[in-house]
Amino acid sequence: MYFVGQGKVFIGSRDALGNPLALRFVGNVPSLKFSLKTDVIEHAESTSGQRATDARIIKGKSADFSCSLEDFTKENLALVLYGASSQIASGTVTAEALPPGLVVGDFAALKGQAVTSVVVKDSTPVTPLTLVAGTDYELNADHGSIRILNLGAYVQPFKADYTKGAVTSINMLTQPLPERFVRFEGLNIADSNKPVLIELYRVAVDPLKELEMIGESVASFDLSGSVMIDALKANDPVLGQFGRIVQV
Repeated sequence: MYFVGQGKVFIGSRDALGNPLALRFVGNVPSLKFSLKTDVIEHAESTSGQRATDARIIKGKSADFSCSLEDFTKENLALVLYGASSQIASGTVTAEALPPGLVVGDFAALKGQAVTSVVVKDSTPVTPLTLVAGTDYELNADHGSIRILNLGAYVQPFKADYTKGAVTSINMLTQPLPERFVRFEGLNIADSNKPVLIELYRVAVDPLKELEMIGESVASFDLSGSVMIDALKANDPVLGQFGRIVQV
């Protein structure tokens, strides 16, 4: 029987007993792999004159897991970035100072994104002058940046009033190493789409190795880690302590 797999990958946290909590579908996964390894000692006999290997002793067992994710969701990113996602509320910003010493062609980044109602003024005493959009500066409203087009006789630093939009922010390397329960609900398309189930009980997720931000095809990023023994499970001959494959 041949195997060509497709299906859905789910990931979830574990409770205090090692059971999976609510599982989350991670989206399209074009590649899913795991591998088993043993650390062995090879013993050579010393009686025949050949120093032939006569025993292999297993010192340890381990397993690795990896899959490619294509869904650029906050949950997927937070997991591989060792980060947390936060909702930043919309609001009004008044007199946010731009960097001093700007020259024509420079870009200044605002602290907010998805900005509207932008007014840029200079630092002329008593009555600050208002810069003209499209003449003195160019606005990138989505990303929240300003390009200087004309300095005229304006006095720096410039100051911006605007309304910022609500956005999602995902920080990096702020969380401890995450452990997750991984479940693959698959189909063997080489065998009439017969179901196959794979469960990995305790995967220690590695941080993101690479994320291609500019490319010619749909970007993907790796979710990988080590499959560790689940000491909360008995050494069950049916379920095991690392994971299992079920042919339905």
